[in-house]
Amino acid sequence: MQSDISTLALRSFRYPQDADALTKLDTSFTTERIYHPVYGALSFQLREEPVTPPLSKRYPLEVENPAERAVWDYAVIAEEAGETVGFVAAQYTEWNRRVILWHLYVAPSRRRKGVGARLLGTVESYAHSVQARHLWLETQNTNYPAVQFYQRAGFAFCGFDSSLYDRSGFEQEETALFFMRPMNSG
Repeated sequence: MQSDISTLALRSFRYPQDADALTKLDTSFTTERIYHPVYGALSFQLREEPVTPPLSKRYPLEVENPAERAVWDYAVIAEEAGETVGFVAAQYTEWNRRVILWHLYVAPSRRRKGVGARLLGTVESYAHSVQARHLWLETQNTNYPAVQFYQRAGFAFCGFDSSLYDRSGFEQEETALFFMRPMNSG
């Protein structure tokens, strides 16, 4: 469901000027479906399953943490009518020519309206400018909406890590899922 995004302004993130507005961005999601990991001796499968009650989660965006910001080689804010409605941050790793997508958030009221695609497009331009081979990201098996978005955007599932997250304090057991998309050279 696309709508007119002609009023959307994209610009570079500025610290500390944008810190307050960015911390107010709603980074949460709610889902009624997750991907349940099924492990075999030498295999791994994601099985789509319903969850009741729906699962909600909010991601912390630690803008004030210098170590967090240090990995952001590239960061862009999406604004509409002076309100921050989206954010993306990425890092280029030279040794493997990969652009790592660290954050991509869109305000709930602006989801499925092209904001995420526009933000991802800016990262693609950045990746071309540094001659990256591919885009890479990590999300969770519980973040069904993100997995769906990245698959629609051409990302392919390329791996997992069942031990990445400290399980204490999680409402639902989580597995890290990795996705990548080659950059077209041309």
